[in-house]
Amino acid sequence: MYTEQDYQANRKQLTNRLIAAGIPAVLLLAVVIASFVIRIKWLTMLSTIILCVCGLFVYSMLLFPVIAYGRHLHDVLYGRTHTMTAAFKALEDNRVLRDGVEFYPVIVNVGRMDDEEDDRLLYFDANLSRPQWQIGDSLNFVIHDKSIGNWAYNC
Repeated sequence: MYTEQDYQANRKQLTNRLIAAGIPAVLLLAVVIASFVIRIKWLTMLSTIILCVCGLFVYSMLLFPVIAYGRHLHDVLYGRTHTMTAAFKALEDNRVLRDGVEFYPVIVNVGRMDDEEDDRLLYFDANLSRPQWQIGDSLNFVIHDKSIGNWAYNC
């Protein structure tokens, strides 16, 4: 599902966004410093407020989603993972936000299909195309935490 190229593309996207956000921020910071040195109180206050509001907006709307997805990719590719063989039960339509990344909840069963104690909740990346699993399909999963990093049909 994921490759090193996906991780590198995420890092490049983060770098591009940092540069695009950093240039206006540096210019606005120069205005803050210049107005402070010249002692134009209203301009110092206004430019400082604008810089802070823009910084919060840029971080929360442009940078954090890319950072969170990069963290997810890093964990799935290089973090501690384990494998699980389970039978597919359900893939929900609703997306959930978990650690800043959108996922589809997946319910699988590791024992008897009619026993709910054997059900496990996993998360499938909502940025990827939804798999066409059928109820009862036996699947092998590579999992980090509860995030599916890779899957294959169990032969």
